[in-house]
Amino acid sequence: MVFKELKKSFIIFSFLFHGAKSIIFFMKNFRLKLKKNKGRKIFFSGLLAFFLISFLVFFVLPPADFLEVDFLDVGQGDASLIKTPFGQTILIDGGPDNSVLRRLGENLPFYRRRLDLVIVSHYHEDHITGLVETLRRYQVKKIIYTADSPSSALWETLWITARRQKTILAPLSSPVTINFGPACSLFLLPPSVLDIPKDPNNSLLTRLTCRGKIFLFSGDNSLKVESVLLKTGLDLSADVFKVSHHGANSANSVDFLTAVRPGLAVISVGADNRFGHPAPALLARLEEFDLEIKRTDKDGTVKVKIP
Repeated sequence: MVFKELKKSFIIFSFLFHGAKSIIFFMKNFRLKLKKNKGRKIFFSGLLAFFLISFLVFFVLPPADFLEVDFLDVGQGDASLIKTPFGQTILIDGGPDNSVLRRLGENLPFYRRRLDLVIVSHYHEDHITGLVETLRRYQVKKIIYTADSPSSALWETLWITARRQKTILAPLSSPVTINFGPACSLFLLPPSVLDIPKDPNNSLLTRLTCRGKIFLFSGDNSLKVESVLLKTGLDLSADVFKVSHHGANSANSVDFLTAVRPGLAVISVGADNRFGHPAPALLARLEEFDLEIKRTDKDGTVKVKIP
């Protein structure tokens, strides 16, 4: 697996290097007024090299044949990157600042400047601030967000930026399942379909099923939302659970954790944050379930790879 990725990077680097070298050589010869036909030959060699690179990246080189979910270390906020075995890249939330760009650069190949889907769980700044610059730096095909979007300067900036970048804006008002390939899909449940009072913490519930494993992302949903979710009869079980609301004690009830039954709980949280996340009571609760706990403030970006 690692050898295939190294081989892919080496091929692309070689084409980039030789293509750039040809163009530089052409420019030097152009300035020295060498023969026109020789200059053309060098120029078209460089051009051909870059066309070959594009062809290899987008049509020939196969995607990695594993699932990877990266819970990005963006401080006191949320951002999770999904890379499917079929080549799609999905970002859930964008963190509290532009540190998400650095994390994307660390966890995507240098030639990958595309995100197939961005999911906005809800509209708090620690979840969406980094998405504005992400839209400017990456080709984002589509953004999914809840239909009851708020009126705020930050959201308006994000929305305008998406329109300028020709990103598809897809408000969600009912549950939807997105298929990425055989036995690999994403289920999205907007809070508006639940019988709950409006609350800024209400978040899209996102459940990824792929390669026989299940990942559950609950945004900042509170105990009230969890209680209603439990009554719906939905299958909430998951192998990996991104702990709600950065480990706040106002979420992640015993009943909800019992329904999820995760083997791994990931807490996206900033070091020494002013909210006291994760709450000691929540950590004690998680320990009672005898599961593995990872925290971005202590472990950095948490990577989960499924062959």
